Amino acid sequence: MHEDRIVELLTRKIAREATPDELRELSYLLTKYPDAVYYEALLEQVWDLGQDSEQEALNEAFEKHKLNNQDDLDFETQGKGYYSFFKNHVLLLATIAIIIFSTSLYFSKYYHPSTQDVRVYIYAGKGIRKDVKLPDGTLVRLNSDSKLSYDLDMQNRNQRDVTITGEAYFKVAHDKGRPFIVKTNRIAIQVLGTEFNVRDYPGDKISETTLIKGSIELTINDRSNQKFLLKPSEKFALIKNSKKSSDNNKSSVLMIDNISPIKFGDQEYIEEISWTENKFVFENESFEDLLPKLERWYNVKIILNDPRIKAYRFTGIFIKENIIQALEAMQLIKSFHYKLNENEVKIY
Repeated sequence: MHEDRIVELLTRKIAREATPDELRELSYLLTKYPDAVYYEALLEQVWDLGQDSEQEALNEAFEKHKLNNQDDLDFETQGKGYYSFFKNHVLLLATIAIIIFSTSLYFSKYYHPSTQDVRVYIYAGKGIRKDVKLPDGTLVRLNSDSKLSYDLDMQNRNQRDVTITGEAYFKVAHDKGRPFIVKTNRIAIQVLGTEFNVRDYPGDKISETTLIKGSIELTINDRSNQKFLLKPSEKFALIKNSKKSSDNNKSSVLMIDNISPIKFGDQEYIEEISWTENKFVFENESFEDLLPKLERWYNVKIILNDPRIKAYRFTGIFIKENIIQALEAMQLIKSFHYKLNENEVKIY
């Protein structure tokens, strides 16, 4: 079956053991069977888990799975040589993934109505940026600490719905008959085919949508009667009012503005989308506003209680710098001290 071959090739790719011919075969299969993006996401999660686990723990996990599912899956027909097969780390992970897929299909067949939506969830942890290809051909790049969900059967729906928590850059496959809708906690964006960036982290005061190509129609949740149309190089911002209110959306400030590049030396960068090229760009931002961005970018926890230091403002760009190099560069602009203990940074 093509599913098994895709899993095998994806595993070899993730393990960096795939040959050029295998990579070309994988590219062809993913184009022919776009729903297989679900396999890739799950395999990456299994691989990440395996990288952090000892071989004994992996074998123990497999034995427990075999015991729990022995009535549904046949493990006894492989003979005594079967166990040695699993000692290869890559093949073990591939087989675990196949078992997960098989078990999922079994329970989907017998316990879920055929009309029920199947949602796929993709996570990008702190310090990680991830590329995803949706079943309709849409390309998504997830920023750190972000989550994307979509309907696995979106190709057979009247509209293509996805949900994003965090930040993502979309290159939407054009389909004039089926709109593409992105939903966040605060806004909804409808397009037919375009490129745009959306940032809506739960803890941030500002939710931003930046249009690069095409056009989008944007509405605010609980205000669906209001629609905003953006043109290329325009940015929509929804800013929480600092005053407390029982309804945060209704107490928010709305802004539509043109994006403008930031110049460093002889290079220009667009702050809103530079992260897609692994460049962390910021202009005239307070230390307080930079904290969550630094935490997500470098996967650290930053503690800063001094209101004087919180008010410091910075403009800069980080490309390959680690957290220590970034903080030392910021120290050249404003005076402060820091102490790093594993993944926690104290600023004082």
